[in-house]
Amino acid sequence: MNLSRLLSLIAFPILAAIASQCGGETGAIDQDRMQYFKSTYDESRAEFRSLCKGLKGAVGSSLAVASTKESDLTIDTCSVGARVPQKLIIITSGLHGIEGFTGSAVQRFWMKELLSSVDHERTGYLFIHAINPFGFRLERRVTENNVDLNRNFDVTPALFSSHNDGYVKINELLNPDGKLNIGSMGNRFFPVRAVYNIIKHSMRALRQAALQGQYEFPKGIYFGGSKFEQQKSLIEPLLVKESAPYSYVMVVDLHTGYGERGKLHFFPNAIKDATIRKNIETVYAGYQVDYGDTADFYTTTGDFSEYVGKLLTAKKYIPMVFEYGTLDSQTTSGSIKSIHNMIVENQGYWNGYESEGDLNEVKHRFREHFYPSSQVWRTKVIAISAEVFPLVVDRFSKLQ
Repeated sequence: MNLSRLLSLIAFPILAAIASQCGGETGAIDQDRMQYFKSTYDESRAEFRSLCKGLKGAVGSSLAVASTKESDLTIDTCSVGARVPQKLIIITSGLHGIEGFTGSAVQRFWMKELLSSVDHERTGYLFIHAINPFGFRLERRVTENNVDLNRNFDVTPALFSSHNDGYVKINELLNPDGKLNIGSMGNRFFPVRAVYNIIKHSMRALRQAALQGQYEFPKGIYFGGSKFEQQKSLIEPLLVKESAPYSYVMVVDLHTGYGERGKLHFFPNAIKDATIRKNIETVYAGYQVDYGDTADFYTTTGDFSEYVGKLLTAKKYIPMVFEYGTLDSQTTSGSIKSIHNMIVENQGYWNGYESEGDLNEVKHRFREHFYPSSQVWRTKVIAISAEVFPLVVDRFSKLQ
């Protein structure tokens, strides 16, 4: 069988699958819980601050983030200390800006409805809201410098010497030149080009190459930067100070996008330490934990949750990424659609759009990718959070 025939057999069913993903979804809607899902960064921040002020014993703060394009950008925090400090849970949102909409909603749900029912005697809580406020406000994943913050954290700058050979090989696919025309033949048949690369390199190799992080193409997707972004110097003293009284620390870093739609995935980076893995398996028993180095997943450089563990070396530590799936990107068709959304948004930002219609379409796709408007999906986000968080807190509080 020749290559063109093989491509047609594989790619066109994927095209059909991608088209079918655009349909609606059915399920229960909890209108009371829609209050947590705001329309803007500023609305989300205002509500976060208000809730923190209303929490007994809570201490809030704001860390100013400098910008040449936007004013009044802040990372906001809310700390609720334990009476007898032993364990600290750090809950972060907005590391990938646009994902902060859902991350903020989950944080505020936790603050308003769950905090009163979980352990405060020995367990403290630190909520860090909108680590990337620039991306949150402008509905991009990256910072003003096009840096993916979840590829930008570490304790030494050796990170920026990392080389991603696989990314170099597919750079032309990931970062096309020219103004964005969403209806062009290249974009219409992007799945065909993607399938060709899957056949050539394998899905696992392609996913790893694209998503690992890269430090050579400043205008490319998944750029980890050439130096640390300002967020590191802002957050690091806070992490050290707030964790000081505690012996155990767990990070819950909230994200959206990857995985089965409407499902919460537990997605830490590769964990080599046997004690950390054992504690993860205790706290998350009964749930599937997908480590970055297992089949069909990927590892990242500059991972934030991993960095916190390196920073707090004197602490017992559990890193965890909570990923609320949106596009069924665990499937081939969903994965292709996901990476294509990333590509066209980045291309349009740097090179411009052929028309206002192209701009509006890409913005719509990108928002739906990372912040679905579906009330069914949003209901699922709160429902699974309500199930998981109290259980995780209880198990974590009992760790020896």
